[in-house]
Amino acid sequence: MSDTHYYRAEVHVRTTGGDLVTYYNDGPGPAGMSASQVRVIAEAAALAQEPGGKVEGSKVGRD
Repeated sequence: MSDTHYYRAEVHVRTTGGDLVTYYNDGPGPAGMSASQVRVIAEAAALAQEPGGKVEGSKVGRD
């Protein structure tokens, strides 16, 4: 069994200026992470790129 899995995420963020932007993140991470854990990490990373932004939606998955 592998110690890592390949995860992917798509996060839609409404910027403070009103634009809707999408951030894509994919790559390896610790094996066994739940979709909820991946979502929290991906959304935090997207919001770090858009201070004051608001998550409008997200999708996560694992290959």
